[in-house]
Amino acid sequence: MTDLIIVGGGVAGLFAAISAKKNGANVIILEKNDSLGKKILITGNGRCNFTNEEMDSSYFVSSSDDKDRFVDNVLNSFDNSSLVKMLEELGMSYYLREGYYYPKTDEAVTFRDTLINEVERLGIQVIYNFNLRSIEKVHDGFELSNKIDIYHAKKIILATGGNAAPRTGSSGDSYYYLKNIGHNVIKPIPALTTLKADYPDTLLGVNALAKISLLINGDIVGTENGFIKFYKGMLSGIPIYQLSLNAVPALDRGDKVEISVDFVSDSNMVNALNREGISVKKALCQSINSKIVDSYYKEDDNMLTEQLDDEDKEGIIQLFSNVNYEIIGFGSFDVAQSTYGGVDISEINMDTMESKVCPGLFLVGEIIDITGRCGGYNIQWAASTGVIAGRKAAENGRRN
Repeated sequence: MTDLIIVGGGVAGLFAAISAKKNGANVIILEKNDSLGKKILITGNGRCNFTNEEMDSSYFVSSSDDKDRFVDNVLNSFDNSSLVKMLEELGMSYYLREGYYYPKTDEAVTFRDTLINEVERLGIQVIYNFNLRSIEKVHDGFELSNKIDIYHAKKIILATGGNAAPRTGSSGDSYYYLKNIGHNVIKPIPALTTLKADYPDTLLGVNALAKISLLINGDIVGTENGFIKFYKGMLSGIPIYQLSLNAVPALDRGDKVEISVDFVSDSNMVNALNREGISVKKALCQSINSKIVDSYYKEDDNMLTEQLDDEDKEGIIQLFSNVNYEIIGFGSFDVAQSTYGGVDISEINMDTMESKVCPGLFLVGEIIDITGRCGGYNIQWAASTGVIAGRKAAENGRRN
């Protein structure tokens, strides 16, 4: 029987393994894929933004009202500076741009290989292609089986991720086992994903800089600035992903969800409309993508700006500063970057990541009902919970 088995070799699992081994535990990683850290390679479009200068509970969401206390407690135990320092000690170079941390190589494989190199250096055993089929609590620990092999451990850490990006092995299977153990699992739904809306076909392929607001039942609940992309009936882009953290749960509840887009924000449209001797349409196209203009401006193409009075100009500005799209769906787990929902945080010890329902079981990363925004928050969350769980599981094992 080993001291600790970690199920899942993603960010959370790798940090947990390194932390536990350095605290004296014998560790085995059971990995579903034929290699470690597969999902890491697609983070940040393959560049792996691994943390952020701005880091507190306001950048995370959960179904729980106790989210802020839980997240801040975790981050206070292992924060962004702790993560950066650890990676430096492991030999990884990085750079900081506008508050976002990246490997200096600008490649996610560097972040992944830094962790794998340390796992190998520490002599941590990894069992590949292990498709977990059962978790049994026994008198002296746990039995984990894939219906062929059985592994025994005093403690286990579940770092299996959520449902997002199933092509990387994240299938949400562990939720089933956790429910059987007695945990309450908040319904997992896609997070950091696209939003489905009806819009003119002329907008297909448009990528526009705008101010984008999310309305739920008529109330503005969030605003983001950046590029919005119109792609195959979906709205996409970083601002949409950020707003989806609140939009998708609202849709799942049956609320009315809208996206309001201000294409005029930070543009020079007012000055363009005040210039004489140019058509209104040409003036508009100096500030807004021509496909957007064609989609919503239906007046005579030859009308000149001097033919407009102040009320006309104000009407045009309002037309493009408040374009509303009703949201009628969202991108599946196949395109989502993360999972909203998971194990109820009231059932997890926030100081140790140990289950209150099943002592000896630790839960880390995306499997918990905490989700971060785009910007390095989910990797930080995985690393923080992994380090804490690994350290505490090792300490508990020594006491036992």
